Amino acid sequence: MSLRWKIALAMALMVSLTTIAVGAVGYRSTRARLYAEVDRSLLDIDGRIDERRFDLDTRLPARGPLPGFVAQIIRPDGSVGQSTFPEPIALTDRQIDIVGTNRRSVFSTVETSVGDYRVRTIGLPRGAVQVGRSLDETDRLLQSLRTRTLLLVVLVAAAAIIVGLWIAGRVTASLRRLTSAAEHVETTGRLDIKTFDADHDRAGTDEVGRLSIAFDRMLGALARSKQEQHRLVQDAGHELRTPLTSLRTNLDTLQRFGNLSDGDRDEIIADLHAETEELTELVNEIITVASGESSQEPTEPFDLAALVTDVAARYERRTERPIQIETTSSMVVAQRSSVQRAVSCLLDNAGKFDQTGGPIEIVVIDGTVTVSDRGIGIPDADLSRIFDRFYRSDEARTMAGSGLGLSIVREVAERHGGAVWAANRRDRGATVGFRLTVDE
Repeated sequence: MSLRWKIALAMALMVSLTTIAVGAVGYRSTRARLYAEVDRSLLDIDGRIDERRFDLDTRLPARGPLPGFVAQIIRPDGSVGQSTFPEPIALTDRQIDIVGTNRRSVFSTVETSVGDYRVRTIGLPRGAVQVGRSLDETDRLLQSLRTRTLLLVVLVAAAAIIVGLWIAGRVTASLRRLTSAAEHVETTGRLDIKTFDADHDRAGTDEVGRLSIAFDRMLGALARSKQEQHRLVQDAGHELRTPLTSLRTNLDTLQRFGNLSDGDRDEIIADLHAETEELTELVNEIITVASGESSQEPTEPFDLAALVTDVAARYERRTERPIQIETTSSMVVAQRSSVQRAVSCLLDNAGKFDQTGGPIEIVVIDGTVTVSDRGIGIPDADLSRIFDRFYRSDEARTMAGSGLGLSIVREVAERHGGAVWAANRRDRGATVGFRLTVDE
């Protein structure tokens, strides 16, 4: 059974039970009120009962001594005397107890072959008298009330099903679109499908509407991720061809020309080592970008200035390149190893483009890391693109590197709610940096 029908039937059941409960309460209340009116009419005849008219030796008139009522004389021994009831009515123990008393009375409902009667038994010094009133009119009214209540329940249940189907259709429309979208994605593998229709889902503020919007955004994010992975594979393949081609060329040279001089052989071997290191660095950076492992690292509070100082010291020892650092304590909450990687990428980028051998300058203040060099600078047309994956300007294509370093910097900064920037210095060189949110 579909969710739409389940909601509709649940609404019909709930409304039907409510209608039945209200009808039952109304029926019982009406029945009690009608019986109370009959009992009141039986009480009102007290003043009209003359004990002398209920002579035990006199037969009652055919229509009874009380117009509109039927009566029955009870002898002192409890036997039934004269009666205008359709058939004699046997006494109960409770009724026999009041025979011979002075005006005590009890009420009861008696069933006869021609219908029910409401009977009041009144005690008299010389016996008792039973006065009854037919309940045919009352029973017909109650039967009509039962029939109308049952008809009302059926009509209300049918209306509830119709309204429930309409409401459920509106509520589950988005769910049906989500189901169709999920089945479409499973069947075709395509993610370019819309699940939220702004024209039909006008508000989008209820749970189902928000689910549709979230699902639509999730598909969009998956589509973008798939596109980025596809582009990463294409770009990685393109970037890997260069070092692999160079390796193959050098290996072919060694294989074809066995009589190379020691100097030429050493030069080729040195090139092979350099290209292998470049290829290793490229593969490692591709794995870092593609796997997203760094994004799973937990965050922790630390002093950004201390971290940058430590990374700069290690870089200086490894490259013997002087570093000028100016820091101010900046507490941040971030992924430590990711930020270390971003700082290393900035230093590697500065060292690659600054071949002067002069110091690289680092400034850390208020969660901001800025690295400046005295290199060739960045063409103005490339300033907005240097953080793209695998992008390298014409001047940088002949240099070692993967073109992934600055894209890693941007990814780390944006993952922590920060941003990156790049600019040329007035005299010579470039300034590249990123900003993290400071932990107050």
